[in-house]
Amino acid sequence: MDDHPATDLEAAWSELHDAMPSGWFVGRSNFRHDLDTCEQYAFDAAEKAVNGKRSREWTAVAPTEVALVREMARCLRELAAGRWPR
Repeated sequence: MDDHPATDLEAAWSELHDAMPSGWFVGRSNFRHDLDTCEQYAFDAAEKAVNGKRSREWTAVAPTEVALVREMARCLRELAAGRWPR
């Protein structure tokens, strides 16, 4: 048994990794000081890169890093199920 329980952030990242569809890439979380929010970007690495926006990409936004990583996990579960997150 682990004597060091996972922090909320570690647990959120574990949730995100479990939710990630095969072939997707998730970037680091980024705090936007100008908007006082955190953002994170993900995309389907199997999609051929082109200039401009990818057709299979997602950006999650939340007020804290833990909330952000959990929101990205939720969105990736939707994408893995063939649904576009709302």
